Amino acid sequence: MLTPRASAAMAIGLLAFWMGLGMAARSYPSEYDWRYMTISSLLYQDRNPHGYGWGRAGLVICGVCGLYWVLRGVRGHGFATVSLAAGYLAMALCALLPSPLFGIPKPHEVLALMAFIAVCVGVSRLSFAALVKGRSGRQRLFPITVSSLPLLPVVLAAAAQTYAVRAHLSWVSIAWRARGISMYWSFAFWEWLACAVYTAFLLWLVLGERHGIRS
Repeated sequence: MLTPRASAAMAIGLLAFWMGLGMAARSYPSEYDWRYMTISSLLYQDRNPHGYGWGRAGLVICGVCGLYWVLRGVRGHGFATVSLAAGYLAMALCALLPSPLFGIPKPHEVLALMAFIAVCVGVSRLSFAALVKGRSGRQRLFPITVSSLPLLPVVLAAAAQTYAVRAHLSWVSIAWRARGISMYWSFAFWEWLACAVYTAFLLWLVLGERHGIRS
């Protein structure tokens, strides 16, 4: 059973994530439009000299709190536990490691992608385990459908990026808005939406654990 401290840690981590990125966006030297500007734009010192620290602090706190939550409350869920632990570790490291590192010019981008995918998979798998309990046969269609929702923004982000490459568009930026390119083709839009979906599912999992939806 999840302890109150683990529940509180996850809640604090999610709050730190959004507050950190919110402060980073507020400190951005020019207009920040989340629909066309990625999260990583907030974390570069040269792009956001007065706010990058807020963003990185939010990621580190969220990553550490997420690891604590996993180690104290998600043990025994096999692949979901490993995936979430790897995701939160990558999240913390992507904000802490210097750039470049070991010949990799931007290691935080690799780690951020790892965190993005690992947390997505872990949340989806853990949600399925919570929803499928006590169900069988056709009753599993609902758990499968709902637990697949965290995967949707990832798939759509990949599709949007594929479109951008095939259309020979430069990396997504606020210039896309001026050109009239729909935000639905923007990787940034789906990245932010994914974070919102993960947050909603994680809060549900934490609250559900406290009320016994999982064994």
